[in-house]
This record gives sequence, C-alpha cells and structure tokens, in this order.
Amino acid sequence: MYVEKAQIQNGADATALAIAGQCAKAVNCVDAMGDPNNRLANQNANDGSTGVFSVTQPNSSTVRVEANAQEAGSTSDSFSLFFARVLGNNTAVIHAVAEASWGTPSEATTLPWTISECVFKNFLTPAQLAEFASTKTFTGDPVPTRVLFRYDQNVPTFPGCEVQNGYAPGGFGWLDTDIGCSTNVDVANSEVGSNPGNDLPSVCQSMPATIKNAPVLIPVFTDATKNGQKTTYELAGFLAFQVTGFKFGGGPGLTDLDPLAPACDGGNCRGIQGYFTRFVSVEEGNTSTGGLPNYGATRVFLSN
Repeated sequence: MYVEKAQIQNGADATALAIAGQCAKAVNCVDAMGDPNNRLANQNANDGSTGVFSVTQPNSSTVRVEANAQEAGSTSDSFSLFFARVLGNNTAVIHAVAEASWGTPSEATTLPWTISECVFKNFLTPAQLAEFASTKTFTGDPVPTRVLFRYDQNVPTFPGCEVQNGYAPGGFGWLDTDIGCSTNVDVANSEVGSNPGNDLPSVCQSMPATIKNAPVLIPVFTDATKNGQKTTYELAGFLAFQVTGFKFGGGPGLTDLDPLAPACDGGNCRGIQGYFTRFVSVEEGNTSTGGLPNYGATRVFLSN
C-alpha cells in the first residue's frame, strides 16, 4: 500500500505541474485541465493504471488534482490487497492530492545581466501595453522581433528610453556575480551592483557555449544610479530572453552571430542577439511571493 500511495502521489504531482505549466504559458486553464496529454498519473504507476477523478482550480493561480489507486483494466476506485485478506479486507481505497501554483519569481539565480523595463515595453503590442499598464501582466508572447543589445561604446537608444537605455555611463548591464557566471537576485532587496566595462566577466568565459540552449532569466531594472563600479540597478522583476547570437570578443568561442538578427559589424562591436519570450521555470531555487509585475517569466511549484 505504501508503494502504491507513493506512485499515486507522484502521478498527482506530475499531473498538477503539467497543467500549471500550461496555465503559466497563458494557455486557457480549462483546456489545460481537460488535455489528456497532461494526465500523467498512469505513467508514474508501475502497473500503468491510476485514476484521476478530479481536476479543479481553487483560485486563479492554482490547480488541484485528486487521484486514486486503480488496477489495470478496472474503473473501480480501489486497490486489491493480498495479505490483509486473512483479516477480511479485500480492497483498499488509496487517494492522493496535489496542488500546483504559478506566479512571477521574486528570487532567482540568473545570468549576470539586466535589461530596462522601457526596452522590454518596446516589444509589447499596443494591446499588451494597455493590459500591462492596468494589470501588470499581459496575454500572449512578446513581439518576437530579433534585437541586438550592444554593450560597446556605440549603444543605440530604444525609442522612448533614456540615453543608453538607462544604463549608467561606464557600465553595461553586467551585474556583480555571486557563484560562477550567475547572480542571486532578490527583488525585495531592490538593488544590485554593476560590473562595468565591455569585457565579458572573467567567470563567464565558458558561458557562451550554453547560453543559446534555452531562454535565460534576466532581471528587469527601472532605474540606475551612480557610475561605473558604484552603479546600482533598482529591480522590478524578471523577464525571459532567448539568445540567438553573440559577440563577446574575437577569441575562439566568443563569437557566434545570428544572421537573422541586426548585425554586430566592426571589430569593436560587442553584443547579444535574441528576442523576448515566455519562460516557465520549475527550479526549486526560484521563489515566488506574488505582487510583482509579470514580464513573461513564471515559476511553477507544488503548493500542497
């Protein structure tokens, strides 16, 4: 019974996370709850049979899954016993419940880089901008136009944004690193320090080999103060960015440009190419406390 209970719980957890992941990607939750591809309970049972008898949405950011033991080929809400039959117990009802929630991250380990909210808003449609201004979230994906973020001395300013897109003079969006090529960001602390200059941080020399593999989580800043090494960025949340190309230098492995994105021409150009997207994280190191703007990065987690 204990083994069966564990299998049912794993199945309920997997089903809840799958549905929540779809909801977090702006899929209609009613459709996600009814999608048979999200019913993963059977795959987690050794006999390939578990019943999911209830999928509900207790609130706007949570789904609840209830599952039960079910023998292969049966629709009965019970599980046959063997040794307990001598006591007159032929079957047992075994249930499991799982709840999964989603929300914007408030703490995360990210690439040591930041992008201004103003720049991000350039890649929302007028309807998305109006929705974001009203609700601090938006429906659908950001406009997937490929962009080049330069961090040399010729940084172009995006329409409506401050000079050099809000970066303080003497610094690009590189941030102080914590462990390896990453920064631990807690939006509640509001500020992070900068790592100025055109050079890729020394601890990030191996990062280019994997940066294009999946969308990366990037903290969003709304203001920058002071200069150079003393610059601090005031953070508001996290966005998702898919890197498609880069030029961090002239050495081996430091250049891999995307021909479909704006060109990074000339020996002095340094930059990152890509587009804004949505990203759903199930990493346990990310934390959600609610109340932050949703720039397209969402965390899914088991809440019960």
